[in-house]
Amino acid sequence: MERRYDDKSDIPAPDAGPSDVASLKRRTLLRGGTVAGLGALVAGTPFFARTRAEAAPAPGGPEPSAPELKLTKFKDPLRIPPVLRPHEHGDHDELTVRMRTADVTVHSDLPPVTMWTYEGSYPGPTIETTRGRPLRVAWENRLTGNIPVTAVDFGQAKGPMADPLSNYPGTDGCQEVAGVAGLGPWAAVHLHGMLAGGGSDGWMENLIAPGEVQLCAYPNGQAATTLWYHDHTHHVSRFTVFAGLTGLFVARGPEERDLDLPKGEHEVPLILSDRNFGLDAQGALTGRLVHKVEMVGAQRLMRAHAAPYTLVNGVVWPYLEVDPRWYRFRIVNTANSRLYRLMLLADGKPVPGALTVVGTDQGLIGKPAAADGALNLSPGERAEVLVDFSAFPGQALKLVNTLDGVVPGTSSRRNDLLEPDVMQFRVADRRPNTRFKLPSALSPTFRRVTHDDLPKDAGRRWVLIVGPGSANMPEMWEMEEVDAAGITFPSAGVVQVKDADGTLTTLRRKAMDYDDGGTFTATHDGVEVWKYLNLTGAPHPMHIHLAHFQVLSRETYDVTGFDRATRGSATPMTFKATSVLEAHETGEKDIIRVGTAGQITTGPNGTPGELVTVAVRFPAVGRGVHHCHMLEHEQNMTRPLVVTPADHMGVMPMAGMDMGGMDMGGMSHH
Repeated sequence: MERRYDDKSDIPAPDAGPSDVASLKRRTLLRGGTVAGLGALVAGTPFFARTRAEAAPAPGGPEPSAPELKLTKFKDPLRIPPVLRPHEHGDHDELTVRMRTADVTVHSDLPPVTMWTYEGSYPGPTIETTRGRPLRVAWENRLTGNIPVTAVDFGQAKGPMADPLSNYPGTDGCQEVAGVAGLGPWAAVHLHGMLAGGGSDGWMENLIAPGEVQLCAYPNGQAATTLWYHDHTHHVSRFTVFAGLTGLFVARGPEERDLDLPKGEHEVPLILSDRNFGLDAQGALTGRLVHKVEMVGAQRLMRAHAAPYTLVNGVVWPYLEVDPRWYRFRIVNTANSRLYRLMLLADGKPVPGALTVVGTDQGLIGKPAAADGALNLSPGERAEVLVDFSAFPGQALKLVNTLDGVVPGTSSRRNDLLEPDVMQFRVADRRPNTRFKLPSALSPTFRRVTHDDLPKDAGRRWVLIVGPGSANMPEMWEMEEVDAAGITFPSAGVVQVKDADGTLTTLRRKAMDYDDGGTFTATHDGVEVWKYLNLTGAPHPMHIHLAHFQVLSRETYDVTGFDRATRGSATPMTFKATSVLEAHETGEKDIIRVGTAGQITTGPNGTPGELVTVAVRFPAVGRGVHHCHMLEHEQNMTRPLVVTPADHMGVMPMAGMDMGGMDMGGMSHH
């Protein structure tokens, strides 16, 4: 039987039950070769196949949210995205994933939300693969209609609002953002964190229209880990991702299997995002997605996007019934710009050491490490954590988002935290299961990199994050080291940095806008040291395509010498102190927050003057980008990046290139 692309029979409903899944499996088997191209889509496995025996009623229950938000918290169960597994085809695996416009239920009291999705669900299906098996994916664009998002902004001439309109649903007091309503269904899929060549990276200008296919070959050779896929359409990804184009990707391998970590129904993805919705004339929620940002002051400076409804796996403030035992959670921050600072509360108080980190962006770390205080995840970051519920039988716990200076679990309207709750855990009232023991070691192949491990000739890059310039948007400057002789300070685009040893480095801006020349060109399998210096009042998550890295250090600097009028330093940026890396920052990563999390004294979630140094390895070849992963900043803070084979370097023209990776040293990795 020929397959129709509008055939929905293989797509389980978000609330599909066991009989629905069994029927789906039978159809999958019957379809044979047709399904071999599509992959096998099953709901709820391997993460959540509930077989629990009947027990006493679970604790906890629904709670009211802030009255302006009109929805009840903890009313709907956590939904586990369906799982999509590829099929073997000789020496590689194959898979087809379709983008479709679909109506998605995100809360039982909210009308279905029209979204752009992968395979009809939000988030899209979890693609589960085996590490080391190359994967070929056909991303098919079957989207219809214009983007299902209403984009608005608001603001006042005298400065930021004490209670921004973004805390609330609807569009009252806002104006429509021109051009967004007419955006058509173009797409470019990026598998975030996959070390694929430039031809499969999802270059953001290589768009596909409805009816077209993006073909990608993924080596899938990195460690077993949690990645995610999302739309990367240049200039408008803040709207296309917000529309629903995101999903999880899991690569499994022998190291994690040997650890016998919690699995099956005790391994759960927690895919975090925030959304806002429209109101009708009577003030009732419509389910229409609303992207709303504050434009501050007469200059109309854009604040980071924040929406009042927190979704986990596409459900607004869900609950999860758990056993009194250990669980494994794969946590991914897929929000546009919101930084999640997560704590687990019991009886309204933080549970010390509740979140034990075992993995980060690119796989397992060396040994378990408890998150000290909160677990800070900026947009794009992932963390695998273990949580032991054995001490809480018969109790209800909350996962909350919080800020320094705010009592965990309480609101801060000024800082876009009207409703701090994320989800509720309802722990069954039964004897705890204590069979699982936290391992003392995790990955035997992982090793922390230090400065002493780096090649002596490792290339060095400087990237400065600078506050709004003439375009009233944050900027990302690529710098080059120069001789200070003959330079008058302050000079536009020139910054001096004095490090902990007293060494003075003079830096001159060489590129800023996306189309500027002088592209960073790195050597395949080379190692470089990248230094990110943040001069703004907010943290920025910095992501490098075609690469992964380890964080060498996080330091604070006195940046008061930066002249914001001239946009150069009058006096050097001077070292103040070394900061401790968080547990999930000690592993292999592809994205790092630059800027202290949780500070609200200088604005939400940030304080200026942080230098983060990372050791970057380039296992993939081609043209990619590096950028800030706050999607509202992506159009202004993105620069091209090229990785090329070493033997090509000697014969390539030097004009217009910035050669920083001529070394061929390596770092220990999975």
